[in-house]
Amino acid sequence: MAARESMIELAIADFASGVYSSKKAAAAAYNIPRSTFIDRINGRTNARASHANQQRLTPLQEEFLANWILEEDARGYPPSHARAQEIAIRVLRMNGDTDPLGRKWITKFITRNPRVASVIGRPIEACRIRCTDQASIQRFFALFQRVQTEHNVRYEDTWNMDETGIGLGICTNTQVLASSKSTRTYVKSPEDREWVSIVETISVTGQKIRPLIIFKGKDPQSTWFQYDTVPDWVYTTSENGWTSNRIALGWLQTIFLPETKPDTDRARILLMDGHGSHISVEFLWICKQNRV
Repeated sequence: MAARESMIELAIADFASGVYSSKKAAAAAYNIPRSTFIDRINGRTNARASHANQQRLTPLQEEFLANWILEEDARGYPPSHARAQEIAIRVLRMNGDTDPLGRKWITKFITRNPRVASVIGRPIEACRIRCTDQASIQRFFALFQRVQTEHNVRYEDTWNMDETGIGLGICTNTQVLASSKSTRTYVKSPEDREWVSIVETISVTGQKIRPLIIFKGKDPQSTWFQYDTVPDWVYTTSENGWTSNRIALGWLQTIFLPETKPDTDRARILLMDGHGSHISVEFLWICKQNRV
């Protein structure tokens, strides 16, 4: 559609400048139907432009939504119809439009944006996704380099976040007393040990931001900190000591965004795993709004 519009505009410009002496010649030169060319010369707009005022989202906002869908698809998380509509609703609210979308809105959106299609998403086990075969690694780095180039992301604005967990009171290796017949033994870990998660983030250039520590419980307790000096980290709790949508959003808004903010409006890359809390609509929306 965009290419055809460009051809029409070129034909109109050439006719107006005298390159072609007749409308018929200008239309033929650019392989445009004569009736269409004459209509446009007389001021008639194309179908999409004439109906733009009837659309809930502007053409620019629909392009924003289409780009977001394609970005998510490239990352391996193509959004469902419901998730795409939720993002559209968020954009509408920014316009002051609080009315619900119609039942056929997503179908019409796809028709207006041929870059996007409705396909069958086939489930695949996460362990297969994580397989470190050469082809998968090459695809990942090809995608990473494309995003880095398209958005002109600097190395210092490229960050990796990972979450690890430890059992309280359990060390990976400890010095113990055992039979002299063996150089090592196994220490049985308790079944009811509490779990603590640590969210750590570092940039390509080695810069670090404050880690987030997630304890199991309702609220942090002073008895958990047995030393006078407590590191200037961020501490929170969850029901099981793991991350959640709420905690992930809090980490994004209060730690990552302010502590990695560039001195100009540059884009950032955030590399992380596919945990559900990292791909919620709210999380992705805030990243999009902040050029992450």
